[in-house]
Amino acid sequence: MHPFIIQMADVPPSLADLPKIPSEIASAVMGKVELKKVSTKEKNILPTMEDVTKERQHAAMLSGIENFPTDQLKHSEPEEKISLPSNEDIIQEKQHIELNKKIESFPVEQLRHAETEEKNVLPSKEDLLREKTLDMAAHFDKNRLKHVEPNVKVDVEVIDA
Repeated sequence: MHPFIIQMADVPPSLADLPKIPSEIASAVMGKVELKKVSTKEKNILPTMEDVTKERQHAAMLSGIENFPTDQLKHSEPEEKISLPSNEDIIQEKQHIELNKKIESFPVEQLRHAETEEKNVLPSKEDLLREKTLDMAAHFDKNRLKHVEPNVKVDVEVIDA
């Protein structure tokens, strides 16, 4: 027999053999506890009789569909309905076909040669440089300049006449 296994006795233990609970805990457990009155709300409401019958009918219908004997079905030939286009669609298609025929059969001899002219002429290099210098003068950054100490040389002779 294992040392940790306790064998149950056939006779229940006497009251003196049971462990004692401290009196503070016993009085708290046995004493009258004042609790606040709370209204109980049933959160998980049981379904009504109508809900149960609807669910059963739905389950019965699904099982009837799944277990339906296919040998009771009759063979039927599918009927294909031919839908004709409307009058407007026919007229549009005819106009499109006529336009394509006119384009294909157009005589090339009737075409005239045309000289292409460049109306939006690109500016010359001088014009671009002129615009760049104006833009650079307007947005000149003084922070890029280096500090230079001026060195003034005056070698001018004054001639009195």
